[in-house]
Amino acid sequence: MRAALTALRGFLPPLAVHLLIGLPTAVVVLCARWYLAHGHCDYGDLRRRDLGLCTYDQIENSGFVLIALVASSAFVVLLLVLFDGLGPLRTGRPARPRLLTLPAILLPYAAYAALAG
Repeated sequence: MRAALTALRGFLPPLAVHLLIGLPTAVVVLCARWYLAHGHCDYGDLRRRDLGLCTYDQIENSGFVLIALVASSAFVVLLLVLFDGLGPLRTGRPARPRLLTLPAILLPYAAYAALAG
């Protein structure tokens, strides 16, 4: 039991950090999903039925969503480079616990998708 707790102790801090990095990652995924669905809308598309009847709100918000997508993506990449890339190099610790817990960045979005549908 003590050996298992010792082994888990090395994985808990990276898991917590990746869960915190998952919050802006959820914003990235939500912005990307919205932009894929509505980012194509332009004023010429308002009356076209094949484009899902674009609305003025979708046209006006597409620029904001694109800027939020780029900014939050850059922020997430910066956090991952700092924590998973430069962190192990600077401290001399192995990167394995950090890389094994890396998929945890998608857990906040998965929780949102499961609860909000």
